[in-house]
Amino acid sequence: MSLRSFRPTIIIPTKDRAQILAQLLGSIEQLEAIERILPEIIVADNDSRDNTYEHVKATARCFPTTIRALKVRRAGKSAAVNDAVHSAKGNVLAFLDDDVVVDKTWLTSIEEFFQNGKYQVGQGIVRLQSPAKEDPEIQKLVQRYRTIPKLEHDPKLKEVHSLNGSNFFVSRDVFDRVGGFDERLGPGASGTSEDVEFAHRLGRSGICIGYAPKAVVYHHVDRGRLTDEYFKQSHWRQGRSRLLIRNRSAAAILFNLVHAFAQYALYTLLCKERNRYRSKGRIYHYLGMIEAKQNNAGHPEDR
Repeated sequence: MSLRSFRPTIIIPTKDRAQILAQLLGSIEQLEAIERILPEIIVADNDSRDNTYEHVKATARCFPTTIRALKVRRAGKSAAVNDAVHSAKGNVLAFLDDDVVVDKTWLTSIEEFFQNGKYQVGQGIVRLQSPAKEDPEIQKLVQRYRTIPKLEHDPKLKEVHSLNGSNFFVSRDVFDRVGGFDERLGPGASGTSEDVEFAHRLGRSGICIGYAPKAVVYHHVDRGRLTDEYFKQSHWRQGRSRLLIRNRSAAAILFNLVHAFAQYALYTLLCKERNRYRSKGRIYHYLGMIEAKQNNAGHPEDR
């Protein structure tokens, strides 16, 4: 079902990243048709200790459309996003992470996606930001660790089965029907997977996620994420988060952990680096689950 009118609210959760947020707002200011579409922009400031709130207020004074800075004291990205949605006026909610910049056609591509009328949820493309994406060493590390969001499929693909919170959009009707983000999950809480859990609920409600290859953002390349230590912590957080989404028995976790160790040993012998790191990530994932089990962080029942 297509929307009669396209009235988007762009929601940007952030915490203590005023400088990088300024790059995103600068790219939004240059969007094609921004003065025609006039999107509402809500920056959900999750109790930043830097000058994020003041910077957004100052930027709003000379911006081509409405920007609102919303202070959210409750911890976590999911809490910040939920509060922003509660105050949003648009009939389309477009979610952006604060460490991306948007392509100049991003907004009109989302408009076209919803006017097409086939889907009410869309996942856009996430590419790496220049000049880092042209650096061969960066490309090698991104491929090894997979700790910086990068998402692009065959443009002929029609649907995807999960979401990446860096760049997706949903009609307000569908969001209200499915419900907000699980505030136990995501950065500032369990660490990750709030977007994955939201996608699971969409699927259980029979709502398909359309692939929107024209809606492109470019993700900042933080070299701090391209290390063994960050890789370990990222998968550890993912394990804790996935246990919150669906509880598993200790026996099942241990079985999968042993299997991951066996795969890691095999791929090490075969000198297959990508497969070795994938197995290594699974080891950390299941170790994170075990830690969560020990801390009584899992659900008492499967969801």
